[in-house]
Amino acid sequence: MPSLKNLLEILSSLEGVIDQTMLRVDASEKDYISFVELSERYRFRAIVVPPVLLPVVVPITRYRVCTVAGFPHGYLSLKSKLAEVEYAADAGAREVDVVMNTVLARSSRWSELREELMSLAKLAHELGLTIKIIIETSVLSSEEIRKASQLVEEVGADYIKTNTGFGSRGVVPSDVIIIKYSTSGRCKIKAAGGIRTALDAALLLALGAHVIGTSHGVEIVEQARGILASPQYRELFSSQT
Repeated sequence: MPSLKNLLEILSSLEGVIDQTMLRVDASEKDYISFVELSERYRFRAIVVPPVLLPVVVPITRYRVCTVAGFPHGYLSLKSKLAEVEYAADAGAREVDVVMNTVLARSSRWSELREELMSLAKLAHELGLTIKIIIETSVLSSEEIRKASQLVEEVGADYIKTNTGFGSRGVVPSDVIIIKYSTSGRCKIKAAGGIRTALDAALLLALGAHVIGTSHGVEIVEQARGILASPQYRELFSSQT
């Protein structure tokens, strides 16, 4: 398990590894603009918005902008996903988080799933996009998580992303552990789905995640700042050195 010292060190750099996310279906364009304006006060790694909002968001932010494809359920056709990836690049996104076809994984059709992932990774990289493949751990068994993660790494995607946040649950620590120890480390890990506290985010990073995806980035950063500014935590930190 990570030590207290590890967790506090992670908290101090947490802001820069958060993909600050807004994928609400009930929000207006004005709400998305307000989201960007608030996010600009921080130093997040990226912001994530729906494809339709890219023309609005890209011109008004200094951040790299990420969007989604095949979202949230992943069972769109490969042709549709490829078109979404191409649109993302044309609209100014620099990264795309694509939901894999979980039906193929649940059906043990691994060869077909590999072909899908290979096509998506190849196109994204040709277009200059970073690609994260969402495997949606909430619907997979541990063995399916392992196999899916290995395929994502094998096809050369940049990140394995755990969850959409729209499944039956969000990420849990065991998801990150399984992914980490099923792969060689060439492919990074983005933990996402239901992450609402700074300590939860720090734990997932300590266990092997590289990026945190959350719609609660502002609250998480403020929590981390509060912990780091607390005399009690500073004393605990000193005792660990």
